[in-house]
Amino acid sequence: MTYRVAHDICETDLPTVDEAVTFLDQRSMMISTHGGRAAAYWFAPTGVSDDMLRLDLDFDTGRAALRWLPDATHGVELEPAESIVVMESSDCPVVIIPAELARVSVATAKRAAIEYVTTGQRPTCVAWAPDTVDAPPAQRP
Repeated sequence: MTYRVAHDICETDLPTVDEAVTFLDQRSMMISTHGGRAAAYWFAPTGVSDDMLRLDLDFDTGRAALRWLPDATHGVELEPAESIVVMESSDCPVVIIPAELARVSVATAKRAAIEYVTTGQRPTCVAWAPDTVDAPPAQRP
């Protein structure tokens, strides 16, 4: 099975795990419209419209939110610290991801995305908890 990632107003095919690693590594250098290196990414199998995994990566703060969309859970690795601001789409205002959701390191979020593209399953490299905070919708705008 192959995967894709939606980001900004684009969609990128990830036919191999190596291409997923390269894609995520390149994101660390991308400046978003709000001036930060922070954006949202949605992963799913190629040809499937429903997204499975959402990553909100803020390379500048070192924090990320990791959400498994089928059961509305989020990854938990760190204690809540501060909210992060990410670009979902250059056509929309930035969104604030609450500190209660931004509870994984960027490295763990990247590791989880690679695990998902490798297995097609919810990543096991992080603990999961139910989403109980008021946050922007997890689906794409």
